[in-house]
Formats: sequence, structure tokens, C-alpha cells
Amino acid sequence: MSRRIVFFIALIAFALIGAAAAPWTLRENGLSSALSNHMRERYGLDLTVEGRSVFAVLPIPRVKFENVTIRFPNQALTAEGGTLRGEIRVLPLLLGRVELSDFELSDSKITASAKALQEVKWAEVFQSRSKALHARRLILNSSSIHWTDLKDADLDVAELVIRWVGEDEPLTAYGNGLWRDARVVIEEASVHPDRLASGSISPVELTIAAPTARLSLKGEAQLGLNPGMTGEGSIEATSVRAFTRWSGVKLPFGSLIQAFSVRGDFSMDRRRLSWPSVAVALGGDRLEGTMAVRFDTERPVITGTLAADDLNLANFFAPFAQARTSSGSWSEENLDLAHVTGSDLDLRLSAASARLGRLRVEDMAASVLVRPGEIEASIGRAGFHDGSLKGRLSLTTIDSQTEFKSQGTFSGVEIGSFLSGVGQPRWITGRAQGQFAFEGKGQNPIEVVQQAQGRSAITVRKGELVGIALGDALKRVEKHPLLASLNWKGGRTPFQEAQAQIVIQDGVGEVAEGKLTSTDVVAELKGQVLMVDRTLNLKAEVSAAGTHSTPAIAFDIDGGWDNISVMPNARSLIERSGAAKPLLPARVAPSEQGPQATAH
Repeated sequence: MSRRIVFFIALIAFALIGAAAAPWTLRENGLSSALSNHMRERYGLDLTVEGRSVFAVLPIPRVKFENVTIRFPNQALTAEGGTLRGEIRVLPLLLGRVELSDFELSDSKITASAKALQEVKWAEVFQSRSKALHARRLILNSSSIHWTDLKDADLDVAELVIRWVGEDEPLTAYGNGLWRDARVVIEEASVHPDRLASGSISPVELTIAAPTARLSLKGEAQLGLNPGMTGEGSIEATSVRAFTRWSGVKLPFGSLIQAFSVRGDFSMDRRRLSWPSVAVALGGDRLEGTMAVRFDTERPVITGTLAADDLNLANFFAPFAQARTSSGSWSEENLDLAHVTGSDLDLRLSAASARLGRLRVEDMAASVLVRPGEIEASIGRAGFHDGSLKGRLSLTTIDSQTEFKSQGTFSGVEIGSFLSGVGQPRWITGRAQGQFAFEGKGQNPIEVVQQAQGRSAITVRKGELVGIALGDALKRVEKHPLLASLNWKGGRTPFQEAQAQIVIQDGVGEVAEGKLTSTDVVAELKGQVLMVDRTLNLKAEVSAAGTHSTPAIAFDIDGGWDNISVMPNARSLIERSGAAKPLLPARVAPSEQGPQATAH
């Protein structure tokens, strides 16, 4: 064979290869019609091509269709616009058929209906996989998904790759997209859809990550008449507050809680998701126990029984703490429980040690109950400064007003230790017991206090007043009344019993009974506690024990709750002084009219 013939044959071969490698733009609709028939017969999808069709043979037979529309039956899913690419199987092509081994859809707008997708007979869709070859991979790029029957669920898909080789292999997926302006990543997803569709058990793995949360699970799932899933998994949120704001998922105390995680074995069916053994992280606290979420109610109900070695209760009591401003006054901001009562909660808590700000209790058993517009927190028992404590607090919204109720009892509490624990001066010691009940209603905390009603009582036995020796003060008053006011602080006053009862009406607490008794002195307390202004207007009258004479000395107790002032009453001292008493104006009886002015 001459060199010219060889060279000519080589040129023809290179021309054929170039022609095969170069994409061909087809104006006729023969190729798109063949693919449309294949999509309808094999997948039940209607494909319409309105743009160009491009075909290439090398290196792999492939096609590209522009401006396509793909429809799933019953309007369950429709993809409009965009470009469809795919690789063609060689053997069916030689036999005159067009079958794609891979699909890639990009720049498309997808509209879907969750209800219609649920009604699809998926068992029939997947039962033919063993009878005919299907595409191995579907890639979705730069496309948007709009749900017609799901609110705020639209998704912009950057990339989604779904791969399923055959019925003996799992369907796997990974990808990422934007949901509510935040990137959500499917790191891993694996399931056997044909087994699920036939009612068999399928292994399932799923890991999804978002900026504020992460979900990971591994287990087994089954559909059919009683669908369910079991396995182990974890739910983590770096900030529940940020997660609820982003996702729209309503959780109890969701706007107050920071880091949170749940780990453990779980089981799930139509009615309930439960963790028979769970480890919960709440901020820096670690709890263990059981948890469940019920779905067969009007609102999801979260229930649980959890125990911890050390527990911070600040998040649960935050709505109560917000009643005061940073300056210490009652807040005038309207109370709104909607943002903390998103779903129902019935939680039982126990802790070897629990703290609420500076308050600390031991061996605590408590509960937290959340219902629409209602929060209730109670302590069934707790060790409290060598004594015991139990009580209940509740907030309930009724007709745009919030009703506050509290009640409790305490016994055997070392009051001096309590005062030191909350950062107050240790001005009294002894064992205290008592009870309290308080309620009010209003649109904001200050209105609740203005309408407050209640009663409280406390008794302290075998203690001391620290910083004043009333017995010595009485002796100094007898000898030098006017000098007593200059030198009354110091020393201690032991007593057998001190008690006080306060009745609250419209935000004003009236001392119904107040008395201190010791071997040397007797003191009686009178006056008011002004709850709105957070001030005291009290007087303590002190006399020698065993006498019935007028009090020898009186003390004025006034000022703010956080800055109490105790001073001897000047008039009572002057009246004890024979030389200074004539300088006082005469007391005028309420029925008599005194002079309007005097002159000397």
C-alpha cells in the first residue's frame, strides 16, 4: 500500500474521530422524542424539550437538551427551564434506543407538592428496578425548589448528587443548598428505597449540618402499615435561640437556651419519638434519663425525666427574672409568653446540686410545665441552707394580661448562711421557718405588683441580731438618752424567737404582727413594705422584758430594699431626756386643731 493511500486513510480516520468528538446540534426533534419516550416508559416522567438538542459520541456518548420541562404525575413535581445533560448507554444506542445512565439538571425551577408526593405509590415505582436498567446517578445543580403546600420551605440547591447503582446497593446522596439564607449541607445520606417501598427493613444513615445545628443518625427503618425507625443518633445546637429564629421551629424556652444536645438510642413511629436512654447537654450542664416527643396531639409535647449532678436553673426561670430592669425597678415592658411557650413541655428534673443565680439547693426534685401561654415551675423538695424548701411559681396569660402566682414553705433554714449566700449582710442568725403566697395580674410586671395580693410569715428561733446589742442600748438610753443615738451600733442581741407576718393588699404589705423576744428585751415591729417602690417604712419599738411601760427606744427602718437604713428614732430619745423634752412641740390629738404657727 502506497504512502498516499495510508495518509488518505489516516485523514479519513482523524476526520471521523473529530466528527465523533465534536458535539452536533440537532434541529429536528427525533433525539428528544426518543428520550421523551424512554423517560415516560421507564420513569413515568413527561419530558418536553423546547430548546436545542446537542449530541456527541466521544469520549462518552452524551446529550444535552436546553429549556426542558419535566413533569411527575399528579403535579407532584414539575421542573421548568434549565438544561438536561446525560450519558447515553452504548448497547441500547446500537440497537436504536436512547437510554441515559446519568442525569444532570441545572438552572431549573422546580415546583413540588408534599401532599402529592406522599400519595405516590412508591412501591410500584421501585418494583421494576430488577427488571430494567435505570439511571445510576442524578445531579441537580443551581436550581430552586418551591413547595406549594409547605410554608417557608423553599430551597436553593447549589449541588445535590443522588446515586443508586442497583437494588442490591443503597441509594446515597450528598450536597448543599441555601435554606432561609443559611447553607445546609447533606454530608451523608444512605437508604434502600426499594426495601422501604416493599415494607422490608432498610438500613438508614443521615448526617445534616447547618450553621446552628447538626443532626446525625444511624439505624433501621420500615414503612408499611406501621412505619417506624430505631437506631442511635444525636441532635446538636450551638444556640437554640439562633436555631429557632432561623428554622421557625417552636421550642419551649427556645429563645432563652444557648448550647443544647441530645444523644442516645431512639425509636420513632407515627405518634412518638422516644429516647429510652439519653444524655442531654444544656449549656455546661450534663443530664441523663429518658425523653420523648409526642406527635399525636394538637401541639408537639416534649416529656422527660432527667437527673444531673449539678444544674443551672437560670434558663428555666429567666421569664421570672425579667420582671426587673437593670436598675432594679419593676419593668414596664409588656409580658409576652408566646416566645417561650412554642410547644408543650412536661419535664421532671432532679439534681444533687442546683443553682439559680446566687441561690443554691441540694438534693432537688423539681418539675417544669409549659402549655400555650402558661409556664409553671415547682420544687417538690430541696435541701436549702441546712433546712428544706418547696414551692411553686406560675405565669399564665389570660385576655392579654399575665397572672403571676407563687407559694412555698421552708423549714429549718439557717438564715445567716442564706443571707451570706445571696450577698447580703449577715445581720441575723438562727433557724427560720415560714410560708408565703403571692399573686397579681397585669400587662407588665409593675402592674402585677400594683395589684399584688398575698400573705407571708416567718419565724426565727434561737438566733442573734448582729450589729446591735439592744440590752446595752436600753441601759444607755436610761442614763444618757441623747448620747444613745451616737453610740448604738455594735454587739449582738441573742433572742429566743423573732416572728413577722405581712399581709399584702394592692402592692402594699402591712405588718400584721412582728415581735422579737429575749431574756432582756422585747421588740415589736410595725409599718409597711411598699412593693411598688421597693421601699420600707417600718418602726421597731424596744422595751425591757417583763415590763409593760412605754417603749424605751424606737428604731426607724426605711430606705430601699437593696439599701436599708436603721436609725434610732430621734423623738423617742428626746422624750426620754428631761432637759430636751420641753423643746418638742406638744402632740396634737387627731380631733384637735393645733396652732398654725408659733413665734418666740
